Amino acid sequence: MSVLQSLKHRIPSIVVAIAASPSPIKVRKHQEDGCVQEWLEVPAPDIQQLTQQLGEMLTQQGQQLVWATTMRKALLLKAEAKNLLNGTRRDRAVPVIEQYQWIAAAAAFANPVPALDILATAAINAQMVMDLGGIYQQKFSLEQAQTVAGTMGGLMLKLGLVELSSKAISTVLKSNAITFVAGGLVQGVSAAYLTRIAGLSLVEYFQQQEVAIHSGTALNLDKLRQTLQSVFQQNQQMGLLQSFVKQGVKHLTPQAQQSQLIESEITA
Repeated sequence: MSVLQSLKHRIPSIVVAIAASPSPIKVRKHQEDGCVQEWLEVPAPDIQQLTQQLGEMLTQQGQQLVWATTMRKALLLKAEAKNLLNGTRRDRAVPVIEQYQWIAAAAAFANPVPALDILATAAINAQMVMDLGGIYQQKFSLEQAQTVAGTMGGLMLKLGLVELSSKAISTVLKSNAITFVAGGLVQGVSAAYLTRIAGLSLVEYFQQQEVAIHSGTALNLDKLRQTLQSVFQQNQQMGLLQSFVKQGVKHLTPQAQQSQLIESEITA
């Protein structure tokens, strides 16, 4: 009761007291012969104040309630449409990412370096940024795309993703004889993997955008950093990594060396 009184004091126009399911009441009847009869009776529900207030609300706020319901349905429809659109766009974006990841792989494989530098593939990634931006209606000039690619490369270096991915890929490759045949394989597969992470991160980032980005400097770096970390962690599962390394080997090595890799897996 004290809670009800407190609510009535704070918001008197909304709170009403009702008894939709009243507790049974003990009834006692004294007979003329002195006997006493007792039984339980359940009172009728007391919702008169509620129905009265609801009627007043419908009369006074009926139009607002209709608008609120319509707005809620519109927002749900918008969310559903956005999910469907993002699914279609992602189906178009993935082949684009795969195209550029293998271009990056070939470039790094042909010119291996002691330590992979993601910024070395900035020119390739810049074009990928433009292509993905076109799919998600995020327009970039070449200069803006280069800025985005450089920003993402810098973030990946600062977050340690370059070193972590290279070590993980080296571990997978060292279990196969093919590693000793192709010296640039680690660099090539790592370049492909990091390009893929960058592309998937951009896709996730674009999907969260409500309005188009008109400038390469309009990136939300905190959100982009979080997206990079999340996508990287999702793709660090050993099964996914091993599958990707196998794809990289097929793209970068001659058929004879691929056969050697298969034989080493069978005998392992």
